[in-house]
Amino acid sequence: MKRTTGYGLLQLLIAMSLAVVLLGAFVTVHGRSRQAVNRLTSIAEVQDATIQAMAYVGEDLVQAGFVGLPGRPGRITGVAGPQDPVAIPVSGDCGPNFSVSLNRPVEGRNNRYDLACPAVGEPVEGADVLILRRLAGRPSQPESGRLQAVINLENGALFSDGGPAEFTAPVEVRDVVASIYYVARSGGQDGRPALRRKTLSRGPRLLDEEIAPGIADFQVLLGIDLDDVRGVDLYVHPDDPRAAGAATRVVAVRLWLLAEATAPHGTIARSISRYADRAGLSPTEHRSRYLLVQTLPIPNGSIR
Repeated sequence: MKRTTGYGLLQLLIAMSLAVVLLGAFVTVHGRSRQAVNRLTSIAEVQDATIQAMAYVGEDLVQAGFVGLPGRPGRITGVAGPQDPVAIPVSGDCGPNFSVSLNRPVEGRNNRYDLACPAVGEPVEGADVLILRRLAGRPSQPESGRLQAVINLENGALFSDGGPAEFTAPVEVRDVVASIYYVARSGGQDGRPALRRKTLSRGPRLLDEEIAPGIADFQVLLGIDLDDVRGVDLYVHPDDPRAAGAATRVVAVRLWLLAEATAPHGTIARSISRYADRAGLSPTEHRSRYLLVQTLPIPNGSIR
């Protein structure tokens, strides 16, 4: 009798069944692995957003109040407050003499955006605003249309016409830096929130730019020194009357940055307990969430 060396029909059916099972298992494992990678990527993205935004704000914040050689903003002609006549107009400024109020290096708004300059997009309800003023860390050349200061060891003057007044040498020219940080939702279909900044540009005018997408909340507490002796006496909200006292110094700022984003199926944003004056957040499905808090000193905060 001739012997058959090939596979029978039953053997082929068994082999095909095993192949289908193995292929299904591979597809399942691959799909779950991909979902896990997507979840981790989403979490990493919100963490990166908060870290990068904090680094950006922090670099600006620690220089707040710097005025260079004169040492005090009161020695610089042109520094003015909201009640003084406007000597140097700034296009789109956030109020009378807003950008030249170097004697108020750190200010803010608590839970609202109510500045005279319009926000780009819709300000996020409940988010704070941080306002910083200073001179640039490096000298520059006189430039027509840019708000600048010419300074020496005794005094200085603001100008924007490219021609500083005569001053006793040595003199420096430095750009005036005014920054307003706030959170707003874009006008697009997704309405994704972002940390934005208004800053002085050539004109002089205020230029609005997006700093970090995905930032959903920004909270600020000011560390104030009430007696100019011991450093921070207490932390208060930006609108607290104690922060505006004549003898008060803002010597530190505590910041919270919250990033959120839509995440793949199976992702659950962890709960967050109460922070600043915000209520806690419950776990939320299909979301990634990360909250970063940092307290930064202001070396020039005690100089007026």
